[in-house]
Amino acid sequence: MIPKKNYCRQIRWTALLLVLLLAGCAATVRAKAGQTVSTALFDFTVSEAQPLTEYPGVTVPEDRKLISLAMTVTNTGTGTLPVFAGDFQFQWGEGESDFGSCLDALDDQMMPYARDLAPGESGGGLMLVLVPRDCERMQVVYQEQHADGTPAGTYFVEVPL
Repeated sequence: MIPKKNYCRQIRWTALLLVLLLAGCAATVRAKAGQTVSTALFDFTVSEAQPLTEYPGVTVPEDRKLISLAMTVTNTGTGTLPVFAGDFQFQWGEGESDFGSCLDALDDQMMPYARDLAPGESGGGLMLVLVPRDCERMQVVYQEQHADGTPAGTYFVEVPL
């Protein structure tokens, strides 16, 4: 039998070791539309999705529907941060082809392909996505990486359609 004093110390060391091991693992964060998500370099917020029947310059195939949502990104770091619309993926199912990216910007209302944000600066815009007509929800996903290219964290924002 382990004396009570040593047993408590052993539990504390085991808990500390577990915390240190988990700190080295990639994090998974889940949020809902409208909530601000904090990554290592920036915060981002995805608005509620809005279905559109049309948008100037966009042809919607019969088997798809056009979804609009707004994305805001705020640089929380100390240096200039390049932000790319393509950094965010849209997923709507479990299949190998159930994902996509936003459409390229067609006007000043849409999120540009790339933009540099100064420390504390916010930017973003409208993102348009074509999803299957029967799609009822999707996720906006951002994958953070360490400098060596290994995954650092994955952020999922659930967006009902």
